[in-house]
Amino acid sequence: MRSRICLAVCFCLLVSLFVSLNGAPEKSEDIAQVRAAIEAGNIKFGEAVRKGDAAAIAALYSEDATVLPPDSAMIKGREAIQASWNGSLQMGIKDAVLTTVEVSGAGDYAYEIGKVLLTIQPAGQAALQQTAKYVVVWKKAASGSWQLHVDIWNSLPAK
Repeated sequence: MRSRICLAVCFCLLVSLFVSLNGAPEKSEDIAQVRAAIEAGNIKFGEAVRKGDAAAIAALYSEDATVLPPDSAMIKGREAIQASWNGSLQMGIKDAVLTTVEVSGAGDYAYEIGKVLLTIQPAGQAALQQTAKYVVVWKKAASGSWQLHVDIWNSLPAK
């Protein structure tokens, strides 16, 4: 009798494991779709920086987004984020190339870990490049698009 119960428990565990493993590809496909959407958003971000368009940058953020720049106060809300990016662009940020390193998440939230290469050229000075690392929490909007919701970054050491 004990061996039958043990066999039945083992069978149930194996079936559960098989069912859960068969569900994994769908989750991987979902993350792949989210990653593609995030990478597309990063391309739009870079294009907006190259155009000097703070409004287009801010439009990529959720209405209630929070930006946590290094050595600065938190910036809350799309309007304040636009003003901040406008100031950064006026100080000489000319390009931002974002590279996604990792994406994970569930439901309407995902996080991205990445690197950015900035080109900065203050007025009357030579251009310089700076690298940084970042973490962004992305939020899925009611429209189905993914928006930056929490954005934090800091510089990498000079090489």
